[in-house]
Parts: sequence; C-alpha cells; structure tokens
Amino acid sequence: MKSETTYQAVLGRLIAQKRQEKQMDQGEMAEAVGVSRSTWSRIEAGESALNMDQLAKAAKKLGLSLGALMIEADEIAVALRKQDVEVLDGRDQTSAARFGKTAAATVAFLGGAVLGGIVAAIIADKNPKDT
Repeated sequence: MKSETTYQAVLGRLIAQKRQEKQMDQGEMAEAVGVSRSTWSRIEAGESALNMDQLAKAAKKLGLSLGALMIEADEIAVALRKQDVEVLDGRDQTSAARFGKTAAATVAFLGGAVLGGIVAAIIADKNPKDT
C-alpha cells in the first residue's frame, strides 16, 4: 500500500521544525497566530489548517516570508512524492472523506516520526552545518 499524507500535514510539520529551530514553544506560536495552544498542536500535527492570515503571521514569527515557507513546503512535497508518498491536497482529502471517517483518518495519517524525519532530512540537506 502506498503511503499517503496531506499537504497540510507537510506544512504543519515544516512549521513545527522551523519553530523548534528557533527554540520557540507551541504556546508562543499559538499566541502570535491567534489560536489556542491545543489548536496549534493540531496544526503542527496536520489535523487542522491555518487560513492565509494565520499562515502569514506564522511565517513572520519564524522570520520567513510566506512565499519562502510555501516554496519549502512544496519542495518537501515533491521530495515525498519522489519517495512514493502520495501528498493529497484539499480536494483529495474531500474525496477521501466521502468514504467515511475511517478512510479519511487513514488518508490523513502518515506517522509523525516518519514525516518529521523526512522533513528534517530535507531541511538539513538544504542547510548543511559548517563543520
């Protein structure tokens, strides 16, 4: 069976990785974006999505432009697809939801550790540390 994830999960994991690099906690990001800490946790897990205003605030808090954040998320999605992971967009998720909650949960789920590891590897490859 082909692994699947969602674009919002890719974006959520990327934002989490960037937040951790800046040594910020989830509460700090939640406050900057204007959501609760529990909502922020769901955003980083890919279970909830940010609207454009919130996404722009998150990028700014991370010291990035919205465009740079989206480009990096797109690059990660491309890398995942090359590793035979299907990255579903909103339309794909809606189609999957027609098959019921179990199918939607299955489609939305790719182990956080796996996705996080892939995102971290891609980021590390883009930003090699000086040795």
